[in-house]
Amino acid sequence: MKTAKFNFAERQFINRKVPTAIIVTIGTLAIAGLLLDVFLTIWNGGEYFKQRNILKEQAEAKSSLQARLQEADKELSSRDAPGLTAEALYLRSVLDKKEFSWMLFLGRLEEVKPYKATIEEINPKVLKDRTVFVKVKGLAQPREEIFKFQENIFRSEYFAKPRLVREETDKQSGWQSYEIEMIYYPGGRK
Repeated sequence: MKTAKFNFAERQFINRKVPTAIIVTIGTLAIAGLLLDVFLTIWNGGEYFKQRNILKEQAEAKSSLQARLQEADKELSSRDAPGLTAEALYLRSVLDKKEFSWMLFLGRLEEVKPYKATIEEINPKVLKDRTVFVKVKGLAQPREEIFKFQENIFRSEYFAKPRLVREETDKQSGWQSYEIEMIYYPGGRK
């Protein structure tokens, strides 16, 4: 048996048949790619910092909103919860006993409202002494109708203490918008 001997050190390491131009082209492309990569890293890094600043501002806004929410929660928790509960229970008992009839209330309100006045919004609130505080918003034309409304409230057996809170003139239509607060006594004044 014969042993084969190979001498790798005698073989050439660089293939001289490859033209130098190809090596230069590949090297140039590698350097250009590296420069492009550096440029894009800097470009995208700027966008990264912009996005990071936006996220930082949003985090600050979120924390300030959370602080406001905590303050509002503290304020709500410090409210007179038993008082609110008692008021709600009283209102429920009034409605259950039918002492406060919406039909009767609206009928009585219609009796004191002048013909040329309209009602757009009614906000009643039952007070502890079983009277009802009412805010009425509406329109009237001419302006004297608002004063008639107040006079009718003064004369009524069921309404009292009218107070004109707001009055404005709509320049286009000429109608007067108004807001009147009053007290309503479901059982009449005693």
